Amino acid sequence: MEDVIDIISYLLDHLDEDDNDDMVEEHLRAVGFADGDIQRALDWMEGFAVEEQEATSPRSLRAYHPYEQQSLSVAARGQLHDWERLGVINGAMRERIIDRLLALELDDTDLETLDWVTFMVMANDPGPEAFWVDALLGNDGARILH
Repeated sequence: MEDVIDIISYLLDHLDEDDNDDMVEEHLRAVGFADGDIQRALDWMEGFAVEEQEATSPRSLRAYHPYEQQSLSVAARGQLHDWERLGVINGAMRERIIDRLLALELDDTDLETLDWVTFMVMANDPGPEAFWVDALLGNDGARILH
């Protein structure tokens, strides 16, 4: 699935809002990405179109399924908990982050991947948290915060 992350990163750098799906797929093939990886990346990105989940109570406790425990490192789960406790993310956003992480089908999720997926979720979130996505980027588009 590392190729899927490479494709999505490539799209973020090179995608034009006017490009349609066929143009995007053709471009990705032209630069050498495999058809299967392209389709998995596009399917992953479609996951952002899922309906908004109802917000959970701030006092709620998240229990992780054994599959989630296997796929999400202790550090990643701890970081999600800290962000939620600090009010950086809410319960619904946490669930979207977990969903997108699991959709990558990685053996183990490191903090760098967690940061990247969280950034993607925040950038695609219509809620108030989306306003500080700009604060995570410098003028050249590079991330400036951990």
